[in-house]
Amino acid sequence: SSASISLPDTLHSASLPCPAIHECRREEILEMFVNSCSHDKIPGHDVPQAIDTYVAALELMCDHALGGALVCIADAEAFQQAFAAGDQADGGGQACTRSSDQGYMTASLRGIHITDPRFREAFREFTRHTSNDCWPSDHPDESARGRPKDGAFLLSRTGYRVQCSAKLLGLAPVARWANVGTKHEAALACAWAVP
Repeated sequence: SSASISLPDTLHSASLPCPAIHECRREEILEMFVNSCSHDKIPGHDVPQAIDTYVAALELMCDHALGGALVCIADAEAFQQAFAAGDQADGGGQACTRSSDQGYMTASLRGIHITDPRFREAFREFTRHTSNDCWPSDHPDESARGRPKDGAFLLSRTGYRVQCSAKLLGLAPVARWANVGTKHEAALACAWAVP
């Protein structure tokens, strides 16, 4: 009888504050990057290549991404501080990264600057949607075939990749961002966790 079936309790979402969202145009962001009086408001402005990296990342996201993407920029040491090394993650609550593609994109972009056309093309192809969100089985690079096209791009302020196609695991949520996907929430948590 249906009267004897025990229904499970509802698991409720964490009660967190909503983030304050400020919308701006691309031109406003570029003006902030290039206007020298605003540099004290930009993290890492003391790294000579940082502004060039920020501008190149904005161009990458606005002009070349063919789908959703998450790009995080910080000092490489800041990423190392926020995330335990994959083989050192003990499962005890320390945030860590894991490659979703067994290191394919990280290896592919080793030593390639964000302003290099090869980086731009690799990023463009990474963000190109496929029916299974993986590299096609007929991709010219055999080592890409069938690998997931998912995860964040962690870039140093100098414009080189730290890790690509990275799952950001174990980051504590800092806000409840309604009606957005996991990449938005991961970006917010990463921005909070990475100094």
